[in-house]
Formats: sequence, C-alpha cells, structure tokens
Amino acid sequence: MICRLLLLTIFFVFALPSLAVQKGAVEYDGIAVDYSVLNGSGILKEADYFFEQYETSNDPKMLSTAMAKYYIVTQIYPQELYPVVQLAKTYDESGLDRYAKEYYSKALSMNKDDAYLNYSFGNFYYKRTQYRRALKLFKRAYQNGYDNVYDINLKIATIYEKLADLSNAKYYYNKAYSINPSASVLKDRVMQIESLNYDKSDYYREKK
Repeated sequence: MICRLLLLTIFFVFALPSLAVQKGAVEYDGIAVDYSVLNGSGILKEADYFFEQYETSNDPKMLSTAMAKYYIVTQIYPQELYPVVQLAKTYDESGLDRYAKEYYSKALSMNKDDAYLNYSFGNFYYKRTQYRRALKLFKRAYQNGYDNVYDINLKIATIYEKLADLSNAKYYYNKAYSINPSASVLKDRVMQIESLNYDKSDYYREKK
C-alpha cells in the first residue's frame, strides 16, 4: 500500500508518463536515472515548503507532495539526517506508524543524540500517549541542546504529572514558565501541585 502511495505521489509531483522506483533509483520509461544528477538542495527546499504548507492548511496533497520530495532527497543524500527525520514526520502525519518508526530508527542509527530527531520522535510517541517512550526521547533532546525550548519543557512536565511524579512535574512547569512568562496557566498549575503537598505523598520522586 505504501509503495503504491509513494509511486502515485511521485507521479503526480513530476507529471511524467511512466515511472517506477527500483532499489534506490528512479526509472523513467525503462531508463534508470542517477539520483546524484538531481538538484538535492532545491528539492529539499521544495519539500520543506510543502510540509510547511501542510502544517498551516492540513491539506493532504501538500503532505503527500512533501513526502515524495523528502524520499527523493534521502536517496540523493543517504547520509544526511534531516531529510530522514522529515520523511519520518510525513509518515507520522499520514498515520503510517510502521514506516514512521522505521525511518526514525534509521535516523537514530545515524546520530542517536541529535536533539531535533529525539524531539520529533518523542512527539510521535507523545501523540500516541506512549508517555514513557516519549519521555526518554524528550530527555535526550533536552540534554543535547533543547533545555530552553518551551514546548519540550511543557511536555516533559505534562508527562511527569501523568506519571504522578509531581516533584519533576513542578520543576519542568516552572522551567517552561520561566521561558514563557505569558503562560500564566503554568503558574496556576504549579500552585495546584504545591497544594497537593507532594513532598509527603506516595508519588514523590527525586528530580532526575
């Protein structure tokens, strides 16, 4: 199914009469085309553009176009991490979990400490309420440069609260609030946690 989707997407993107994908090469009318002759940087910019358009419009056509272009870039630049992560994100948005995890895993094998990769993969699990897996990836992103990112602090705090680790939840809510003081709801959330007298509860944990 995914192969058919990808082939159809590439077909409509390039509007060519005959196309097939065969082991890392595009074939037009029986003639294999070397990926290296394609303008990888230009295709990547187009992929980013269509993905951004999808994020603002939620238009599946924008998503499928971005997916096809990211796929081509991964073939042109097989050692580049970013297009692999972006391709995984398009599969995630398409609800194709198996392929999203496959490409996220591939990206982890390339650089398991990359902050953007871990943040993106963490979001994959967060959306699916697999909080412990999401937390592991978010913490790795946090430790590798995302410690002052509002969204990741908020999500880590939320996960800890869902896991009933109120001490850590309070810590990360406070950190998120310090990054974005306009989010007054976070201050209220900390006050609610403090009112639970968390340090005397069975849920207390030392901050990790």
